[in-house]
Amino acid sequence: MTDPAVGAGDEGHTDEAAAGLHSEVVGADSSAVYVVHWDSAPDHQPILDPDLLVVAQYPAGWRPAVPLRGFSVLLDDGVETTLLCTEAALAGLPAPQSSEPGWRRITFPGPLPWQMVGFLADVAGRLAAARIPLAAMAGFTTDHVLVRDAHAELAMSVLEGNPPPPPRPGTSPVGAPGAGT
Repeated sequence: MTDPAVGAGDEGHTDEAAAGLHSEVVGADSSAVYVVHWDSAPDHQPILDPDLLVVAQYPAGWRPAVPLRGFSVLLDDGVETTLLCTEAALAGLPAPQSSEPGWRRITFPGPLPWQMVGFLADVAGRLAAARIPLAAMAGFTTDHVLVRDAHAELAMSVLEGNPPPPPRPGTSPVGAPGAGT
């Protein structure tokens, strides 16, 4: 049966039920949280890429002279060009204006349905509970999050459904009473 919410050109995407996902809304007000039940979607389990990645800033309009090997994303917003690639690939390019090395990519294999609501909110919530910052991006059929290499194993653990560890004694979240600036 064709999903009427899927438009022409979306044939590769399925609805949430067809993708084997089960989710629910927790809370009835504007602060509702969407929870994805990973056990209902074993094919969407996170995969940690072993490569170290770097986010690099170049001037708007910049492009690499040759195709890059390995995972890469190029985003030109008219103000700057951002390149995400392996640290090894960046070593063969002109020096960027700025760079942030030491990232790892966690992929959620697809296809993830375009109509799915709350998937990234659930991912972000799990990582936030473990105090892991992230950067998110989407491909046509998959979602990806970037986490610092130092947080990669813990990120995988909480995304696989394990509880985050308790805070270390003497630490508190940024912005909490008693937190450092």
